[in-house]
Amino acid sequence: MTNAVALKVKSVLDALRHVPKIPFAVVILFVLNGIFAPLITPCDPEQTALSDKFLPPFFMPGGSVAHLLGTDRLGMDVLSRVMYGGRISLFIAFLAIVAGGLLGSLLGVLAGYYGRKTDKVIMSLSDASLAFPSILLALLLSISIGSGAAAAIISISFLMWSKYTRTIKTEVVTLKRKNFVTASKLMGASDFFVIKRHILPNVGNVIIVMVSIEVGMAILSESALSFLGLSVSPPTPSWGQMISDGNKYFLKAWWISVFPAIATAVTVLAFILLGEWMKKSLGARDE
Repeated sequence: MTNAVALKVKSVLDALRHVPKIPFAVVILFVLNGIFAPLITPCDPEQTALSDKFLPPFFMPGGSVAHLLGTDRLGMDVLSRVMYGGRISLFIAFLAIVAGGLLGSLLGVLAGYYGRKTDKVIMSLSDASLAFPSILLALLLSISIGSGAAAAIISISFLMWSKYTRTIKTEVVTLKRKNFVTASKLMGASDFFVIKRHILPNVGNVIIVMVSIEVGMAILSESALSFLGLSVSPPTPSWGQMISDGNKYFLKAWWISVFPAIATAVTVLAFILLGEWMKKSLGARDE
């Protein structure tokens, strides 16, 4: 038992030596910023100062070190809003993945394990979910409950759960044919015991990989929704909302939209690259 634990720890350490350092660093910074943004932002992200509107970044003529990335049309500090916008993206992405991932994984286990009618019903729901545009759902939610973080979380969760369901179902169909599952059933184990003891632990790697990749997609989805005005409402900062606002003044103040766009692209790419590395390291398969 001790040797098995030692080998497991060694394999984890060996894998960490090959982790892509830049994506990993970006992800860590993004998470730390999301947690500590209220403490580390240089300015209040919602404080306006019309006398300081459209200040350029510090490296341009007329820029100031008091506003390193410049200010927007209302004089709000762009750096502070980008940092706080990352916190909003992390919050919405985390809750959306928890909701969509839990629901999708549970349905995937049920569909793969029981098959037949259960599989048919769940896969039909999955097909319907994939056919339903998330933007349309966000519009309907904004009409019924108003735009905001709740509408964005529900919309992104609805977009994600079917991906988990299909991937997990494929893994479960393979697992339930394994000898250790068959032996457990022959010994009289209940379905609940088999799923808890043999199925769930063996799909954990797949779920971890999917989460690491889907975080980036959730951030991108939140940015798209906020760009359309379907996520958090102003003056609360959001990367997509900042990009949308800056488009109107791009020739005059390009920095308003460019810096949040860079933050979105770098963060999403970092999560995707880290997820691809985890897929190779953990041996997870594509659907």
